[in-house]
Amino acid sequence: MNKRKVISSMFYGVVLLIGMSPFLWAAETPGTLVMETIDRGLTVLKDPSLKGAEKAQERRQRLWKEISPIFDFEEMSKRALGQHWKKRSPEEKKEFVELFTNILKDAYIGKTDTYSGEKIVFIKDKQDGKDYASVQTKIITNTGAVVLVEYRMLSNAGKWQIYDVIIEGVSLVNNYRSQFNNILMKSSYNELVQKIKEKNGKEAT
Repeated sequence: MNKRKVISSMFYGVVLLIGMSPFLWAAETPGTLVMETIDRGLTVLKDPSLKGAEKAQERRQRLWKEISPIFDFEEMSKRALGQHWKKRSPEEKKEFVELFTNILKDAYIGKTDTYSGEKIVFIKDKQDGKDYASVQTKIITNTGAVVLVEYRMLSNAGKWQIYDVIIEGVSLVNNYRSQFNNILMKSSYNELVQKIKEKNGKEAT
């Protein structure tokens, strides 16, 4: 699978996780939670009142409002920064979480216009003790191609949240960690932060 397909598939794996209500967290298994969330996400994407270019901003805001609670952005940020996380001050960690959250928001929510009826099918879920779980699904495209998507989840006080998405064996978090490490091998942490800010600024315009 080439890089463009990985990014496109990763988008669907991430952005279709929408619309879960907080009261469901404690009652549902990870697999049920993911699939019900996907169903709600598809409802949003198919909503006629949110169609069209003139509704793009409203549609993206609604998607982000719905999708953000299911992700543990602090855990994702920690894993994406890897060994460099421990060296950061509390203020730096807080700033990095905000920056990394914006990266994900800008990278994937903006691609919602490309949704064209892809189907999501549940395969299985598996819990590893009380705190970790994985949910395996597949995306079936309009051409019949199948893309395997796995959601890695962590339980925090009984609330299941996603900390990584694996698309055909490619980890979203590891992909970013590799990019960040490449920059930090040649630059300082402050320079990395500046690069992220510049990227966020460009994608926001």
